[in-house]
Amino acid sequence: MKTRSITNSIAFLLITFVTLIFQFRHLNEIPAYTHTWAQNDRLALANGFVRNDLNFFKPQNYILNHQFPKNWSDPSYSTITAVEFPVHDYVPAVFMEAFGTNEPWVFHAYILIYSIVGFFFLYLLSEKICGSKIKAALVVIFAMSSPIYIFYQGGFLPTIPSIANTIIALYCYALYFEGGRKKWFRWALFFFTFAALARFTFVIPYLAVLGFELIRIFQKKAKFWPNVLGVGLSALVILAAQYYNSTLRATYGSDFLSQLLPADNWAEMKTILEHIWEVMVLAYLSMKHYFLLFLLIVLVLIALLIKERNTYRVFNAWWIICLFWFTGVVLFWFAMAKQFFAHDYYFLDTFYLPVVFFVALCLAVLPKPQWYFGETVMALFVIYFGMISFRETSDFQDQRRVFVASDHFTGSVMNFEGSDEFLTKSGVAREDTILVIHTYGPNIPFIFMNRVGLAVVGHEPDDINRALSWKWDYVVFQKPYFMDEVYAIYPEILEKVESIATNENLILCKRKTDTIPQSMMDFMGVKGAYKTIRTDFETINKAQPGILYEKDPADAKNQVGVVGENEAYGFAQDFTKDVGPDTQGRVLKIKGKFLRKNDNQIAIIVAYSRGNDLNYYQTVELNPVLPVNEWTEKEFILFLPKRSAADEKLSFYIHNTNKNVVLLDDFEFTFYRN
Repeated sequence: MKTRSITNSIAFLLITFVTLIFQFRHLNEIPAYTHTWAQNDRLALANGFVRNDLNFFKPQNYILNHQFPKNWSDPSYSTITAVEFPVHDYVPAVFMEAFGTNEPWVFHAYILIYSIVGFFFLYLLSEKICGSKIKAALVVIFAMSSPIYIFYQGGFLPTIPSIANTIIALYCYALYFEGGRKKWFRWALFFFTFAALARFTFVIPYLAVLGFELIRIFQKKAKFWPNVLGVGLSALVILAAQYYNSTLRATYGSDFLSQLLPADNWAEMKTILEHIWEVMVLAYLSMKHYFLLFLLIVLVLIALLIKERNTYRVFNAWWIICLFWFTGVVLFWFAMAKQFFAHDYYFLDTFYLPVVFFVALCLAVLPKPQWYFGETVMALFVIYFGMISFRETSDFQDQRRVFVASDHFTGSVMNFEGSDEFLTKSGVAREDTILVIHTYGPNIPFIFMNRVGLAVVGHEPDDINRALSWKWDYVVFQKPYFMDEVYAIYPEILEKVESIATNENLILCKRKTDTIPQSMMDFMGVKGAYKTIRTDFETINKAQPGILYEKDPADAKNQVGVVGENEAYGFAQDFTKDVGPDTQGRVLKIKGKFLRKNDNQIAIIVAYSRGNDLNYYQTVELNPVLPVNEWTEKEFILFLPKRSAADEKLSFYIHNTNKNVVLLDDFEFTFYRN
């Protein structure tokens, strides 16, 4: 018993250690990169509980116009929102109140601790099923090193605690099944209920276990009446929570989905499946995970064929439960196929745990190795698998945290950083209502501004025009997105609002009460140019010998630059020295003449990098704005974020991986302080 206790303690410490290796550096990270919207919605709920004096029954965020039922078009002027039993947003709020801070680390730490406890119980459950500590360790490593799990492990979604609660429930059920003690069945009911309350999809494993219990009752291996009260009470609690949520939805509206979204037809289903295969399948599990799954299936088939399967502690019950479980998640997949298209965390809600469970069952079937040092060899394999799978998963995490300019959700996080102080200094009171046009992830701006408000999510002129008629005190725009996302759609905006303050990323406005016209640069707070770099290609061979050039076919006196078909990164420029050590954001105006020779894709890229690590890039596709075989002069204005350090490289190039040929002339790069 003492040895077992020491082993379990070591397992817990190792799980904690590995978790901290991956998550500690992100402990105070604001939700960004993948599904920024969904994660910030949960952080907004926690902050809402702090604001409403921890009233659990009136969850609220920052939005006064909710998504449902009228798609943000009808303000209710209440921040209360319907949401599934938000206990995992409420508990972090309690700690935020206790610690006197709403920093993200409080929420992160809560979810991480829950995750660690869940993996420890997975180890205990796997050991019970497999009859081997080494096999149990492999199951835990398989589960812990899932790329998608690690990304959300320290996040804000209730999925992670519900996974942990389901594992704990299964362990309690294993104790009940093994010894028949009623208290363990009741504990299993408690944790199954807790998991399903916070994330309703986790009712599927609950029903799988109840389905198997029903079979046992028919086989007279279990009794019906001793457990009927507990099951009935559990069902009543879940139904009561769903009913209360529906009353909140009817009264206040909601920002959380509550309807089924199946594919409309087979063609759409095929598109969803293709997207998952091409984009998401290696986010769910790495190639090493898929290889292990394939290997286990082959070994199990061989073991069954030669009748050498392990009979120690292999419960046929678990296979039946696993079958029921897989059937349930597949049915749910069909019911919510549209959500699986874009929401990778739905894999965690559905297939993740049954796949982990399947790995444990396969390992349980395989007999213990009979050869000399068999256990040692197996232990070395487990260590090796852990090393290569965690390394691959680590690379995946780094790739997910590269900021791409087209990711306007993460861009919004960066743009609104420090906005609370900016608004306060500009005279905006805490009680003032803010309108944000156009917002990516409605709660994101308001979390940073620490104020409630109205969010325009639509992209149509009517969406903006309607919002301007609502009750608000100030309107805030994001500079990097203003030209394309607001002005291009609704140019009348300069007649409706006037700029009263700007910072690097934001424009603060009030309603315009006069008819005096505003210049765009003044409105956006962009100051005079501080650096201009001109390239006419007449002296390019001396100034920049690495750039190709030739005589203009239409004018022999003129010399032009050339991006050849085999030149993937043409006309490369390094502006690091030109912008100096100042790491603040800036505006870059690119003006030049282009002539592309064919329809192959071509683009401008401006990027930040350090060594071989790409930290940020912004792409401007040229094909839509440049006709073929015709000189065209174009101007592009790019809003660049802060550089992380003075030595971070700022570069420009023509991205030509599709073998186009492009001629260039009379280029001008102008830098403005933002």
